[in-house]
Amino acid sequence: MTKVNFLLIGIDTLRADHLSCYGYVRKTSPRIDRLASEGIIFTNAFANGIPTHPSWTTILTGVHPLRHKIITHMGNVKLSKDIPMIQEILKKEGYSTGAVDNMFLKYGSFYAWFTRGFDIYSHPGGIPAPEAGLKVQAKEVTEASIKLINELDRTGKPFFVFLHYWDPHGPYKPPTPFNTLFWRRDVPENDKMLDYVIAQYDGEIAYVDSMIGKLLDFLEERKLLENTVIIITSDHGENLMQHGDYLGHKGLYDNITRIPLIVRLPDGERKGEIDSIVQHVDIAPTILELAGVKAKVKMSGESLVSLLNDDRPRREEVVMLESTQQKAIGLRTKRWKLIKYLEETPEGFPKGYLQLFDLKRDPEERVNLAYHELELTKELESRLETLTKEILCGQENPLLKQSITRRKVKFYSEAKDLIELYGLIIRYGQIKEENEEL
Repeated sequence: MTKVNFLLIGIDTLRADHLSCYGYVRKTSPRIDRLASEGIIFTNAFANGIPTHPSWTTILTGVHPLRHKIITHMGNVKLSKDIPMIQEILKKEGYSTGAVDNMFLKYGSFYAWFTRGFDIYSHPGGIPAPEAGLKVQAKEVTEASIKLINELDRTGKPFFVFLHYWDPHGPYKPPTPFNTLFWRRDVPENDKMLDYVIAQYDGEIAYVDSMIGKLLDFLEERKLLENTVIIITSDHGENLMQHGDYLGHKGLYDNITRIPLIVRLPDGERKGEIDSIVQHVDIAPTILELAGVKAKVKMSGESLVSLLNDDRPRREEVVMLESTQQKAIGLRTKRWKLIKYLEETPEGFPKGYLQLFDLKRDPEERVNLAYHELELTKELESRLETLTKEILCGQENPLLKQSITRRKVKFYSEAKDLIELYGLIIRYGQIKEENEEL
């Protein structure tokens, strides 16, 4: 039996509800929509840990952040070498592995676990620093991806490739003509006006969609679509002023934690929507089952293959957390969302404060029922505690141990040093990780 290839496309900071295939009012994603029409759309997919580093670590390991302990973006803890990443497992099974990503170059050598197991880890060029208005563009990611896939395909082995697009991460500055696609008047005097900001965020989505379209055209021309599983997802969404005055990605509300998940199988025969609740930890075990590989370590998620086949019922609960700008843990079911704040928040929620939302009647999570529906709140809080203990398997809860303080990274100097040391394309075994765990 011929082994299939895997292409995992990650689009940073992409809200599911801003893709047109998820019902958005604007036509932001025609090429992704076309791919989705040939595959399965999971309409209730959620992140387990936010933001960037916790999410991508979870996606690439299939292990919940409570267990892998990467709960803070730019934190002080490294991923244990006892927790393998999906590309390490597949590499041992004869796959060629590659990535186009910048989490090593941008954030520094401390985060070298993002390079583990890749035969080729390619940076698309430039020194990204969104804080200074700079970020990697989708055009460069696509060009580097085509080169990478060409090289891996020539090995004659099946390949696993992880691609990391940064549009539509802030700052929202899509190139022409996408900057005027959804805003056809002059730039307003107040360029922070919400309508304009959302138009630019949507323009970023349309831009990355067009570049993914070029990648899909290449795969079709090379006849690689016939034998490649394509998965599209994101690490988290974006607030867009829905909760407070914050434009970034803080909070366990659905606009941050609900992410797109689209799976297109090579035959293109299994199509449609699945509304069962699924989560980041399910992606890695799904890939392994489709590859016919049994993981030797326990993953936190469940393979979605049974859902792809027959939409069989499953336990629909997601434990989610954040510990970067505030410390909170939450439980998401089909109808309810419970959030518990473990420290006082910047907005003034005290330690232990609870929020309960009825997502059927209040999908925008505006009315907190926690201090009204007392019995239900108590029941869900107990359920959250039980699930947390199950995930931890007797280990110490990192939310109770780690501080939300982030490591200070000198983006330009660190990236410059790494480029001088390794260049923009790193070959397997070139990086020697430090042995100590902090």
